[in-house]
Amino acid sequence: MRLLVTFIIFLFGNYCFAQVQIVAEQDQDRNLTLLSFNSEKIPYTIRIEFSKLENLESINGRVIYAVANPGKSTLTKLHSIYVNEKTGFSYNTKLYKGIYETTSLESITYLVPLEEGKSFSIRPLLSQSGMKPESQPFTGAGLYFEKPTSICAPRKGIISGVKMDVLEPSEGPTNFDSENYIEIYHQDGTFTRLTGLKPNSSRVGVGEEVIPGQVIAESSFSEQDQMDHVKMIQSRWEMGDLGIVWTNFPVKIYTEDKEILSDQTDQSLQSFHPKELIMLEMDKKELKKFSK
Repeated sequence: MRLLVTFIIFLFGNYCFAQVQIVAEQDQDRNLTLLSFNSEKIPYTIRIEFSKLENLESINGRVIYAVANPGKSTLTKLHSIYVNEKTGFSYNTKLYKGIYETTSLESITYLVPLEEGKSFSIRPLLSQSGMKPESQPFTGAGLYFEKPTSICAPRKGIISGVKMDVLEPSEGPTNFDSENYIEIYHQDGTFTRLTGLKPNSSRVGVGEEVIPGQVIAESSFSEQDQMDHVKMIQSRWEMGDLGIVWTNFPVKIYTEDKEILSDQTDQSLQSFHPKELIMLEMDKKELKKFSK
């Protein structure tokens, strides 16, 4: 006979609250399997630290990182040491939106997140840390152009966050949390956040899948630069010596004349959305629809 013990916990994740249901399933030998049930459309990483293991052992150690994929996932297994003795455990958890990866991102190219044929300039964003520009870690890229334009998805992904209710423009170059934004989660575990968008201009909602080049919002005017703009930030979780950390990184962007890195400065560029790049991440169903 199997016994089921269910714990429902609310875990604080990156940018949002998410409900994850954790189920501890015990078999007749008193071994335990921790399962997760994730009702969202993107995965979450759960850090589990066991503070107590009574007549149980974890082959993966006291601290583990497990992925709660959409739907049901096995997080870890705890093995009973003595079959006829009682078991017990307690643990602390922390939730991270998305997964962490150690794979190289050098081969991935992004579309310019502007409508095709748009002229623009690009430069790295500066943080508000007070550090000298040359000493600051990479934050993201600012794209600037003369007239309002549609903002497009630079890669295929799932909308993982939307904020569109800020009516007044924010002050400062990278005050991201007080700006309108759309965040996209990509299958390789990375995120794209497009910020500084026109209020209430979103054409997508959380959980919706988008393809490269799809219009998702409209640009807004930057008082500081006296131009329309959009800020583009690519981020992911990476495993470090002290656990997983949130990291921003530059990416390759495909323009009409050349590929550039988003940490470069260039004054004369034009957006270009080649079909082969748009179709690169599509599945068969999407390719059939796109080709019509």
